[in-house]
Amino acid sequence: MRTFLRRLELQGFKSFAGKTVFEFPERITAIVGPNGSGKSNIIDALRWALGEREAKQLRGDTLGTLIFSGTPKRAPVGFAKVTLCFDNADRLLSMETEEVELVRRIERSGASQFFLNNAETRLKDLISLLARARLGTRGMSMIGQGQGDLFVGSSPQDRRSMIEEVLGLREFRLKKNEAERRLAASESNMEKVKALLEELTPHLRFLRRQRTRWEKRSEIEQDLKELENEYFSFRLHELEREGAGEKKPTDLESRKKNRESEIRNLNERIEDLNKTQEEHPDELRTIREKLRKKMEERNIAQRALAKIEAKIELLEQRKGENENRSQSEYVAKLQQLAREMEEVRDEELNLLKEKVAGWIKTIKSFLSGGEKEKGDENLEQERKTVLGRVKTMEEESQGLQKNEEMLLEQERGKNKEFRVRIEELEKKKNELREIDRQIQEIRFEAEKNEIRMVELEREWQNTGRSAEEFKLLANHKQKRAEHPEESARKMLRLRNELSALGEIDRNLLEEAEETEKRHEFLSRESEDLAKASHDLKNLIQDLDRRIHAEFKNAFRSINQEFSKYFRLMFGGGKASLKLQKSILQVSTEQEEGKETILPENDNGEGDELAAGVEVELNLPRKKITSLDMLSGGEKSLVSLAALFALISVSPPPFLVLDEIDAPLDEDNAHRFTGLIKEFAKTTQFIVVTHNRITMEAADVLYGITMGDDGASKVLSLKLEEAETAVN
Repeated sequence: MRTFLRRLELQGFKSFAGKTVFEFPERITAIVGPNGSGKSNIIDALRWALGEREAKQLRGDTLGTLIFSGTPKRAPVGFAKVTLCFDNADRLLSMETEEVELVRRIERSGASQFFLNNAETRLKDLISLLARARLGTRGMSMIGQGQGDLFVGSSPQDRRSMIEEVLGLREFRLKKNEAERRLAASESNMEKVKALLEELTPHLRFLRRQRTRWEKRSEIEQDLKELENEYFSFRLHELEREGAGEKKPTDLESRKKNRESEIRNLNERIEDLNKTQEEHPDELRTIREKLRKKMEERNIAQRALAKIEAKIELLEQRKGENENRSQSEYVAKLQQLAREMEEVRDEELNLLKEKVAGWIKTIKSFLSGGEKEKGDENLEQERKTVLGRVKTMEEESQGLQKNEEMLLEQERGKNKEFRVRIEELEKKKNELREIDRQIQEIRFEAEKNEIRMVELEREWQNTGRSAEEFKLLANHKQKRAEHPEESARKMLRLRNELSALGEIDRNLLEEAEETEKRHEFLSRESEDLAKASHDLKNLIQDLDRRIHAEFKNAFRSINQEFSKYFRLMFGGGKASLKLQKSILQVSTEQEEGKETILPENDNGEGDELAAGVEVELNLPRKKITSLDMLSGGEKSLVSLAALFALISVSPPPFLVLDEIDAPLDEDNAHRFTGLIKEFAKTTQFIVVTHNRITMEAADVLYGITMGDDGASKVLSLKLEEAETAVN
């Protein structure tokens, strides 16, 4: 027959310094040896590997004392490790492997680890796994040294826990305890959340009012913004329209440049005319001076000619009348004539005077020399010469007069052109002044429009809007304000409403948002906790029903078996197990699957689900009604009766018993071994004993001794094959 616990390996655990392997091929294994050899350390190793956390249950002060601490002949080790190997063909452990290897390891640093098939696991998960297989560390499946009266000496609640562990209800009890712990945590958290919500709600209401004010303010601000956009967009487009309707100075500037160019050209022409006029007067004065001189010369010559002709005429007249007049008289007259001519005060007639003087000299010479006829001829010749010169002078004078007339005509033409150019210049200047006036007017309008634009932008910024928004306003496509005055009144009204609302701190809005989120989170958390609490309560009720139903059904059988084994152990008498609380009857509604709350008992101490187990007994030939009145041996027999009653109803995969038979006499020891052999068909036994009768019942016998180095050593004996091996 297969065994559930196949192998136990110890390394560095307590007195087992080196690696020690225990094989369990048979159903009953006995471990024997002298006191202090380390037999109970094997039981401690099993208990520790199955999840025991308290050092005192392992006969130590701290978990660190589980590691081999060394002896004078053997050095200490750094860790302790225990390995359990289980046969899982029947899937008693809920793992899909034929074999399950459980390892627990502890180091001197205090680090402790669990491994299932080389995969690290948590103790919580391990305990749940072992509970399903009805394995524990403190129940009836593992009775330690000196705990032979464990069942009798335990409290009613502990007895119930032992029964539930053997029945496999510990898994559900653990789940219930976990659910109750989680329920308590959920209710505690729910109370905290409710307290937080109660504390948060008034402040949240205040923040919500602030947010409502902000939303209203935001709505007003949005309406105001739209009105401002419409109003200022209308005014902006009006200014742009007026600006677009104005003339551009570009054409006028071009015309101005043309007029300025024409004026420059006219000024240059007038300058040229002025220069020409400045040159012509000099030439004209020169001609006129020459003409004057020619005229004077001509006049002098004419006078001289007239005198000569007069002289000739006079000579001719006097020749006939006064041929006999003396020469002195003629000379005197001629001298008088010369004097008269000399009296002419024209400095320009010097040449003529010289000639007349020459004539007078000639006449004197003629008169004095008797050359009267020759003088007449000279006068005639002189007359002809003077006459020719007068004619020449007249011709030259006429030429000069023509030049003068020509110059005067040119002067008159230039004066006329000058007047025309001056008039044209004044016209061009007037046109330029008109162009300048138009340009100035356009620029003035543009500046005025720009000032209005700047003023409009300043008014825009005074509303709290940015300059960038104003620049984008030109592209504003929404409906223009048809009635700007009405829009202005609406804006004023909205601003008054904003002023009445007052400023709202943005931090309050952020706080409102965060508080709202926190309130929503806490509300959801409260709902989740309430739902979790409800689910946990339902789970606890379901577990309670299951525990109650299975416990109730098994409890009757256990009670019957307990009575039977009690009579067997004591050779008569009567014993029974009873709950502290009266068993509640399941109502018809509960049987139909409806939820029913179990009522409390009369004492108000709780329902039967939490009721402990009491032991009532009557020993044969003794009046003992209390467990405290029993002797040590009697307590052990009662505990053994309870143990076999439990395993007869729900046999565990294996039992570990440490010197549980020590208080038994020979007859009871025989009864004990007989029962072990009977129950070995369903349960594997590992027994630490000093009793020879128990040893005889074992299939495999391990002997534990203490070596010279202070470490435990193992001797094994398989009684069925009578072979001995030393590990």
